Amino acid sequence: MIKWRCRICGYIHAGASPPDICPVCGGTANDFKIMEDFFPQTSKKEIQRIIVIGNGAAGMEAARTIRSQNDTIEILVLTEESFPFYSRIHLSTFIGDESRVEDITIFPEPWYVEQNILVKLGKKISTISPRRKLVTDQTGQEYQYEKLIIATGASPFLPDIPGVTKNGVLVLRNLKDALKIRETVKTHQRAVVVGGGILGIEAASSLNRLGIDTTIVEMADHLMPLQLNIRAAEVLQKILQDSGLTIICKTRVTELTGNSKLRGINLHTGKSLSTDLALFSTGIIPNIKLAREAGIKTGRGIWVNEKMETTVPHIYAAGDVAECNDTLHGIWPAAVDQGIIAGTNALGFSQNYSGNMPLHILKVAGLEMTAVGQKSKMHPNDQVIEYLNHEHAQYVTLIHNSHILKGAIVLGVPGIGFRLEKLIKKQVPIAPIISELERSNWDILKKYRP
Repeated sequence: MIKWRCRICGYIHAGASPPDICPVCGGTANDFKIMEDFFPQTSKKEIQRIIVIGNGAAGMEAARTIRSQNDTIEILVLTEESFPFYSRIHLSTFIGDESRVEDITIFPEPWYVEQNILVKLGKKISTISPRRKLVTDQTGQEYQYEKLIIATGASPFLPDIPGVTKNGVLVLRNLKDALKIRETVKTHQRAVVVGGGILGIEAASSLNRLGIDTTIVEMADHLMPLQLNIRAAEVLQKILQDSGLTIICKTRVTELTGNSKLRGINLHTGKSLSTDLALFSTGIIPNIKLAREAGIKTGRGIWVNEKMETTVPHIYAAGDVAECNDTLHGIWPAAVDQGIIAGTNALGFSQNYSGNMPLHILKVAGLEMTAVGQKSKMHPNDQVIEYLNHEHAQYVTLIHNSHILKGAIVLGVPGIGFRLEKLIKKQVPIAPIISELERSNWDILKKYRP
């Protein structure tokens, strides 16, 4: 069976050909490439049971990897979620369209039966006992493991602001949140999205499409400060404003006003916004409490080495909860890769996680944006190629060192984002085409075969 990997989100499909549409991110068949197995199939039977806590991208990829290499081992997935594995990436658009839950479900319930993977939904794990190799859920039921993979993900960060607990203040992290937002917006006319990152922009665009008067408030100097430079952000902001969104940058929320219900938001500038709905998209906090209380070393996340091993034997961590080499990746492709490594090594193999190059894709208001690798010069020999077309709302910046590309930001120029990503990831020599790129001849990317 051939395995195909989506270049955008890391989703892995098994079949003779790639799927027409990626169920996670909506990419097309062209976004898939053949993936090599980490190791040949094995019939190791020393381990009888592996427990995975969490059914997100990392947890489910770990479970799927284990099953693909061993068809007898018992796999038990315990999750606080109420739904089978779904596409978290789609949640910000789900709140503004008519998709069904089934439409964003990646592995429906029959899949688990076919794979002989037991998933227990609605099971919040309260304790881990490494000495006894037991996990206990909120009802007191105990589950014995031989190897344990913690993939508990992260929770939304809510800043400590007066009024943040009022009715009408929402977050978007899981499907339960999305369904609540869908129901809530039916009776609201105005919304403020706090946070101008990818999730915040996508959510604001969804609310805007529903006819809700929507404002984005961003604390940084410009939108998407982690992914874009100021000139790219200016192009993006104009497109969003032309679509009907109001954008306010360089501004902090200081208070949410109203009695029990939200009625407005005060900003540090002294300005007030009238609104009855606030959606906070201000980052995430890894869910480390369970691991920390079990004596597993934690920092911002659960500390793991390149094998996804924690500081406690027989316990691994992967995904948004894992901190590897002082880095919290917090992106879907990294969760997929870490899940694969954790599942692989839980079976007794030895594979290392080598990290993920930052790749961010945004599709809103008829615009596609790709940001990959460096967004600006970081070394003395770095050089920049920049292209800006205000009339057509197009922007490209390329970071290179005369030999290879190190980063790219593309807005509004179709068909080149994935080609630049390939050049960057594979460190393809670009010296023969630098002059063409400097002339903004993007067609050369389609023809270049080094």
